[in-house]
Formats: sequence, structure tokens, C-alpha cells
Amino acid sequence: MSELFKSVFGVEISQVKEFFSDLSKVDPNNVVPRGRVINVYLVVRAENELLIRHEGGEDISLATIGNEKYPIILYDKFQSVFRRKELELLRSHYDQHKAEVNKIRGKQDDWFCSLRPTAATKKQEERIGGLCGECPDCMTFGFAVREGGNYNVKSRIEGDLLIATTPEQRSVVIRTFNAVDDVTKTTIIGGEEGEGRTGALFRLSLVKEGTLFVGKIAMKDIGLNDFLLKMAALSAISRIGGKTTQFGTIKVYIPAVLFSRYEISSSYDMFTEVKGKENVDEVISLINSRLEKIKKGVLLTSKDFAETIRREMFDNKGNIRSDVVLKAWEEAKNFKDSIEMFIKGGKK
Repeated sequence: MSELFKSVFGVEISQVKEFFSDLSKVDPNNVVPRGRVINVYLVVRAENELLIRHEGGEDISLATIGNEKYPIILYDKFQSVFRRKELELLRSHYDQHKAEVNKIRGKQDDWFCSLRPTAATKKQEERIGGLCGECPDCMTFGFAVREGGNYNVKSRIEGDLLIATTPEQRSVVIRTFNAVDDVTKTTIIGGEEGEGRTGALFRLSLVKEGTLFVGKIAMKDIGLNDFLLKMAALSAISRIGGKTTQFGTIKVYIPAVLFSRYEISSSYDMFTEVKGKENVDEVISLINSRLEKIKKGVLLTSKDFAETIRREMFDNKGNIRSDVVLKAWEEAKNFKDSIEMFIKGGKK
């Protein structure tokens, strides 16, 4: 993977190797945090209007910063599309390389993993029930204890909210829509045409196309191949929010990656540097300049690592590099076995 890493990030893997967890083998020492943090900085651009809803009755969540309000995307909403995108890549790869993945798993049953909620019962509260608890997605993003299990896995990827660079007045538009009947695909609801026309209307607050958001995530104590897989998934995210059949197209830029012993900077720190800016190239340049001033570790910057990742890690059909995914599966298996060895006091 050293050649791939250099082709994407422009440096030898030896310069940052110490910030990756060695998951090429089973080792209970890898279960506890050891100050290996990869800070990944993001710029997200709305490619058309976005419907960003969170808990509550408002169409858009706003953060009050100073005397103005700015649209935000909470990290849990971004993580959900991040995680689902990685699962898409893993499932697509599995369909083409089932025997190789099953050999690593040490199982012959068909692997499947999804963010599927189970129904609530009197004895068991509602929870996520579709996660497999063994794949690279589960072993990095985490999962709650399952029936027959005796441990949870906490996510080793943490993130900040994403903040729009422009205030509500410049980044939000209110649209009025017709309520269209699901059957006839018209506004004629029952009766004959001319008699049953209802003309029901509704309004939505939408983030304007072209709006930029800045954010940051931190990957902690992960393996090299898992890191490459996660970066590939990040670069391939294309939609977010509600009604994604009509809205929600985005483009993810990755201007900088900082390898350090602890988290460096935040979404808010990036926001204060680029507040009011609407040009993506200018925003990326300002973020990289800010990080150069405060870096503690190895800083890698670019106009956009995501574009390079898409070029280097996907083939002409959009398939992700199999060698990366298979190695990520091995790292996930070794991390799972390391946890179980750690629980047993270092004994197999």
C-alpha cells in the first residue's frame, strides 16, 4: 500500500506510519487508545438545494454565532451517510470477491451488514439490529452489544458539526410546492378533472445550492488500509438530508489531513477563518494556511485529496481497489480478535 499512499498523499508512508495502529496481527495492546489521531478536514458544497432536518419541527437547524444564524449539519447525520456509503462499497466488493472475504472471515455463510432498526418489544428496547459486528465498518464505527455478546465497540471515528460559511440570509431559501398525489402524480385528488383539483401547497426551507460547509473528523488508532477505505467512502458521498430523490446532492472536498497525538483544531476554528467566504478554492486555501500555523504533527495539504482518491482508488467502473478492501477486512478481523483476547486477559 506504500505506493498507493504516496500517489494519493504525496509522501512516503514511513513519514506517518507511527500514527497508524498495526493491525496486521492480533495484539491486545491495540485495543486501548495510544494517541494515534488522524485529523481529516472537510469542505462540503451543496450541488443543489438541501433539506437538512434534525430532531424538532424546523426544516433547517441553525447555530447562532455572534449576531447571525448559520445553517449546520450535525455530525450524526453526516456520519450516517458516511457509514452507509462504506457499507455500499463493502457489499459491492463482497459480491465480486465472496470467496476471498469469507476466507478472511473464517466463515462460509453469506456476509451482510446494514443499519437496520429492529422493532421494539415489551422485553427489548428498539435498537440497531442489522449490524454484523465483524466488518471494517462495524469494527471502526462501532456497534452495541448483541444477543450472546459480551462487549460493545465504541466508534474510533469522531466528528464535529459542519457549519455553513454564510449566514441564513445568504444560504437559505423558502420554496413553495404543490402536494402531488402519489397515484396519479398530479394535483387532482379524486373526482373528475375540473371537479377534484385541490391545489394543496406546502413550504420547505432549503439550503441554497453553492453553500459551503466546513467540518472536521478525527480517526483514532485505525489501521492503514481501514484509513484508505474510509477516505474512499468519504470521497464518494454524493447526497445528504431529506427527500434525496429531489434534493441533497453534495460534493465533498478533503483539503487537509493532519497526523498528530491529539485532535487539532475544530469545525468552529475553521469557520472563524472562512466566515463569509463563498468560493471553495479560497476556503480551502484559508483552511490550509490556518493549519500550517497551528500544526502539531505531520500536515498534508492539497486543493482536494478527494479528487485524487477517486482517481487512484476506483477503476473505470467505479469499483474500489480490492487489495485495500481485503486488507481492511484482515485489520477488522485482527482488531475483533484483539478485543476478545484483551477481555480474556491476553489469552487466546
